[in-house]
Amino acid sequence: MINSLMQFFKLIRIHQWSKNLLIFVPLLVSPELENILLWQDLILAFFAFSLCSSTSYIINDIIDLKNDQAHPIKKFRPIASGFFTVNTSVSFAILIGLICISLSILISGLFCAALFIYFIASQGYSFKFKKIHLIDCIVLSLLYMMRIIAGALAASLNISIWLLSFSLFFFFSFALLKRYSELLNHASDSISSFGRGYAKQDLPLVMNMGISSAFISILVIGLYFNDDSVYLNYYEPRFLFLLLPILLIWICSIWSRVVKGVEINDPISFALTDRISLIIFFLSAAIFIIARYKILSI
Repeated sequence: MINSLMQFFKLIRIHQWSKNLLIFVPLLVSPELENILLWQDLILAFFAFSLCSSTSYIINDIIDLKNDQAHPIKKFRPIASGFFTVNTSVSFAILIGLICISLSILISGLFCAALFIYFIASQGYSFKFKKIHLIDCIVLSLLYMMRIIAGALAASLNISIWLLSFSLFFFFSFALLKRYSELLNHASDSISSFGRGYAKQDLPLVMNMGISSAFISILVIGLYFNDDSVYLNYYEPRFLFLLLPILLIWICSIWSRVVKGVEINDPISFALTDRISLIIFFLSAAIFIIARYKILSI
């Protein structure tokens, strides 16, 4: 029973649900932070988005069954290993998809539309875009940004163009970080990395673009902190500027580790388990709370 449950969690990639916490970002930076009803809407949106992602993962695993069975690591996935049959997996996908649709309808029509666009885009990434040089990273960053947009739509909140711009550059850097790690640790000099359209000679280009994009994201968030709307939502908005050197340290740290050979297949999951990243997160949260509420004055 426990083994079946663990295999089911592997099937739906429950560890990937952490990415969907981005749905809460629009509320966290809005003046409606203490609105319990909006939190309820976003919790529903989180589960709807997570179930949508899980449905997409199951579909991809079914379609990629033969390739996964020949892969040294992916062959242990629940469908590829034969733990779940294709018919059973299809039933799971339909059931999870129906629950996802039901939750989405409870939230709003705009959220349903955003979720549908995300699902189509994620399928497009899986079957086409991930094989196209650089386009794959742009699409990945847009998929991350879609989570933030969906959160704003679910809670009927306005979202700053500065915040969206930051997320685009920030997650583009993350996508390039993932590709750099794959290239450095797995690709040979003569072949592309896992059919992703990259070769070993792309390493300097990927690194330079990734680090540059990360630095641009810090510049953009700094400009956002100077926006009039920020001054309306925070008691001491000047404290927010302390986040800039902290972000800079973290980005330099994570990129330097990848360049030295530390393998990062999923930057979000890595950040949630990495000690340095967690320290940075708690420092950032403390600064956010101090800036938001009247705790300290300068």
